[in-house]
Amino acid sequence: MQIGTYFGIPLKVNPFFLLLLAAALALGLLPQALLLFAVVFWHETFHVILAKLYKLDVLEVELLPFGGVARLDALLQMNPEAEWVIAVIGPLSNLLLISLGFLIQPRLNLPPPWFDFFIEVNWGMAFFNLLPALPLDGGRVLRSILVRRHGFKRATDLAARIGQGLSAVLVLWGGLGFYRGWANSLIFTLAGILLFSAARKEQKTSSYVFMRYLTAKKQELRLKRVLSAEHLVATKETSLGEILRHFQPPRYHFVWVIDLDGKITGFLSELDLISALLEQGLSVKVGDLVVYRI
Repeated sequence: MQIGTYFGIPLKVNPFFLLLLAAALALGLLPQALLLFAVVFWHETFHVILAKLYKLDVLEVELLPFGGVARLDALLQMNPEAEWVIAVIGPLSNLLLISLGFLIQPRLNLPPPWFDFFIEVNWGMAFFNLLPALPLDGGRVLRSILVRRHGFKRATDLAARIGQGLSAVLVLWGGLGFYRGWANSLIFTLAGILLFSAARKEQKTSSYVFMRYLTAKKQELRLKRVLSAEHLVATKETSLGEILRHFQPPRYHFVWVIDLDGKITGFLSELDLISALLEQGLSVKVGDLVVYRI
């Protein structure tokens, strides 16, 4: 649900966030819920500002109970260096807010319960978002590290699986809390459900994101003119899908193809692989694709 715009970007609120506000109103906790909303907004604003500094287009921002999602038109996921910087700024912004709170508290003299709640909300959001699970900020940092060794698709799958595992723990913890009558049990259950759904979405869209990355590579090469290169070696029986799993964005890749005796038969450039992917699919053998033979 869109509630407005800021920085010219559509600002949306997840229905579960609205449900949280409605429940808070019914329980007489609306001021606390609005403070949570403000902290989430602060957190997400730092993601947007840094994305703008990287000259990335932000399509929309959706606020969730445990944070937010800034959806970028650019292929941020395929740029590990930019992804981890933009991801980590969110939790750091909450730590900054905590520091500012302690600095101005002596001047404002806020009631201790309100000040304590403000600090707890920021600590909780910073800690939760630093967990190494997609789609949380910590999961994006983890993916930016894993992608260098495992490639984008495998790194996304690992980080998303951790996210799904964490969501199951949250749901079980919420169920236990409900059984024992804990006040915050519903929050844990809700966060677990949202996290599982978002992690599944990350897995499902990873192939689409990767395809967009590959098709955009030609334009990137024309614009930048020079890119760092990565060399891979594969047998002629290796499938194109197996090769792509080892790509390390944003580098440009060359694949040396060898026969079963280990002799080099030729090589392929990344642009050759892109064309083959679009025309023949993932199952084609690289031995049938060699353009430059030796």
